[in-house]
Amino acid sequence: MKKVYAFLALLMSSLLLFAACDQEKQEKKPEKPAMLEVKIEADDHIELNKETTIACVVTYGGEKVDDADEVKFEIWKHGSEQHDMLKAKNEGSGKYSVTKTFTEPGTYSVVAHVTARNMHNMPKKDIIVGQESKQHQEHGDNAGHGGHHHADLSIMLQHKEYAVNKPVSLTARIAHAGKPLTNAAVRFEVWKDSGKHEFIDASETQAGQYEAAATFQEKGTYSVKIHVEAKELHEHQIEQITVK
Repeated sequence: MKKVYAFLALLMSSLLLFAACDQEKQEKKPEKPAMLEVKIEADDHIELNKETTIACVVTYGGEKVDDADEVKFEIWKHGSEQHDMLKAKNEGSGKYSVTKTFTEPGTYSVVAHVTARNMHNMPKKDIIVGQESKQHQEHGDNAGHGGHHHADLSIMLQHKEYAVNKPVSLTARIAHAGKPLTNAAVRFEVWKDSGKHEFIDASETQAGQYEAAATFQEKGTYSVKIHVEAKELHEHQIEQITVK
């Protein structure tokens, strides 16, 4: 009889232990995926013919990234087809910078192209160089990427390589002011060379992550424009992908 009582006690202890472990698993919240964040540091107004530093700070999951795979700054004057692509200097503590002297007044766009932790982020900021006419400042010339881009908006396409004739998922992670942007209307515009543009509506699968199903029927390089609309935001970003 003592053996029976001992067995029952052991069985009850095991059941209680398993129940506690199961409850702990249920209460444990899933970890949010880390985001690659890039913040451009540049004055809104810059003096003409003066050497100026333009920088960005790169973080991943809140930690400074000192070993980014690539950081470049794309700079162009609105209305001009010439785009300068400058390789950034690593200054440490997650900061990367370039120096440039602007010799023509006008409105310029600065895009930081950052690749790190198998992710890519390319925030954009507009700056004004020298004095502009009141009419130009009021109406603006948004050639290039189009529209006013919020510097604190982050749009990241998760994958850049796909297989031909295989159903895939286009996934974009979108953040605003450092937090996942939720309940946004997101569409993927996809085209190859001068071919037809296909629009695919995306669904939010988790906070700030939007996905859409697609199938690429030809190998090659495609352009993917990610359209984002939310409240007063109306932005887009173009990425290049490879289909093998």
